[in-house]
Amino acid sequence: MARTIAEIKESITTDFMRNPDVARAYGFDAEAPFTSHFGKLSIESLLFYIVACATWVIECMFDRYKEEVEARIEAAIPHRPKWYRDKVLAFMKNKALIADTDLYDTADMAEGDIEAARVVKYAAATESSDASLLTIKVAGEANGVRQPLDAETETQLRAYIAEIKDAGVRVALVNQVADVFNCEVDIYYNPMLSCEAVEAQCIGAVKSYIENLPFNGEYTNMTLSSRLQAVEGVRIVQVGKATAKISGESTLTTINARHTPAAGYFSAGEIVINMEPYN
Repeated sequence: MARTIAEIKESITTDFMRNPDVARAYGFDAEAPFTSHFGKLSIESLLFYIVACATWVIECMFDRYKEEVEARIEAAIPHRPKWYRDKVLAFMKNKALIADTDLYDTADMAEGDIEAARVVKYAAATESSDASLLTIKVAGEANGVRQPLDAETETQLRAYIAEIKDAGVRVALVNQVADVFNCEVDIYYNPMLSCEAVEAQCIGAVKSYIENLPFNGEYTNMTLSSRLQAVEGVRIVQVGKATAKISGESTLTTINARHTPAAGYFSAGEIVINMEPYN
């Protein structure tokens, strides 16, 4: 990462002041501060500033070159799940790809139009180790809330994936309503505080954790307990039961320790908090 002009100049002046030949020629003690003998408008200070500016430009150019090389390398490795995730996030609704490529022509599009067309806001790609299947989970967003893509968008996305994927790759697209998370937790709280206030904060902590998990992130009972333990007034947390319900299914999945939502994200369902004073 490129240093600032001030940092570069400081490095130059430090080496300059440490040089015993320079110190002898100028008549100052080696290691003395540069500013103790040279003002901002001195010839030496101005020359060092010019050199520092030129060096900064070169370092910035090398940083940019490195970024471009890394981007080219990343684009040249199309077989990893991350490549599919990035490509799905780059999908644009109601837009056709440039013929025989996996790119869109956005030359005449404003940044706002490009952003509006990219309706897939969340994506995750994972490869099954025993089924040779690449599962891609997606979700859109409305008013800051994750939600499935509409049927028309899903149809276009499936066609897009079929066009860009490598030959022979089997893809399963998951675009569904959030898994519903339910739990029952025993909370032992400080009886000097309002039971209702602590309970409300606990419910808020559960919902905040569940609904803000990274997309396709893993839920754990341990992390839930930690979030509840951070609520003011909570002394002991005991997660009694946690379950998840996949959209369209009637059975509940019991979460013993950890769970990754089938849809890639959760919505909060029934949150039961049993409040007990800690004595």
